[in-house]
Amino acid sequence: MRRVADLTAGHSAVNLITSKGEAATQSVFHLHIHVVPRREGDRLPLPWTPQHTARATAA
Repeated sequence: MRRVADLTAGHSAVNLITSKGEAATQSVFHLHIHVVPRREGDRLPLPWTPQHTARATAA
């Protein structure tokens, strides 16, 4: 977590994502963290966001 803090210090916004268990979409069964730099209006549809729901409904 210290390394993640160092890596993200220069970013104004990030998502830190980890999943545990198949129901939580875990596909690699060891601990790992995804560090996703973000910016206002990037339209990245993460599974728990309204953008994802809208995209899934439109498909």
